[in-house]
Amino acid sequence: MTQASGLEKDKTDQLRYGLEIILGTLIKGALLFSLAYLFNVLPQVALALAAGGLFRLLSGGAHCTGYWRCLVLGVTVYLFIGLAAVNMANLITLQWYKAMAGILILVATACTVKWAPGEVPYRAMARREINTFKALSLLYLFLWAGLILFFVDKANYSLYLAALLALAMQTISFTPWGYGLVARADGLMAKLAGKGGETSAFIEEVALHPGNFDRLDHSRHRH
Repeated sequence: MTQASGLEKDKTDQLRYGLEIILGTLIKGALLFSLAYLFNVLPQVALALAAGGLFRLLSGGAHCTGYWRCLVLGVTVYLFIGLAAVNMANLITLQWYKAMAGILILVATACTVKWAPGEVPYRAMARREINTFKALSLLYLFLWAGLILFFVDKANYSLYLAALLALAMQTISFTPWGYGLVARADGLMAKLAGKGGETSAFIEEVALHPGNFDRLDHSRHRH
């Protein structure tokens, strides 16, 4: 296809990378929804993915260093969210849920102001780009906050609980602690797979020295 279209090498690499992302997302989605259906939490997982997935595109966050490890971690997290939402909905009252939602949204807002968009390796963002993604992340968070708090009593609130948990998990992923957790999970899965536990130098730096995260945050504002 690239030969027929006469694309340059850098454009070919971008096209290949984009196709790999699309294919990987399709595989992850098919596996996640299949398992969610088997565990009878498909609606909860679908809404969690809708809430947390787009928030992740805007706010960034930690990644595993290998596709299959990323697949395992992502599927596990969203299945856990779906199962937790179903079980927690039977244990807490609507009033407690609203109080918990308010607290989590306030914490997520503070974390978004402080750390979003999350640092990624090999890509520096200009101040204007950072501010744009931060603002979009906050707007998206406030949109879901409104849906979660004001429409929860009009439907099975396990669905909105799943969305709330997904937003909380995604918030954790772009904090220094989230980078540390993902680095440790990535290393553990790599060891179990016999790959020696290699993780990227970037997430290891954030995991081992969380204080440096703020210095990284300040340094990227210079561009």
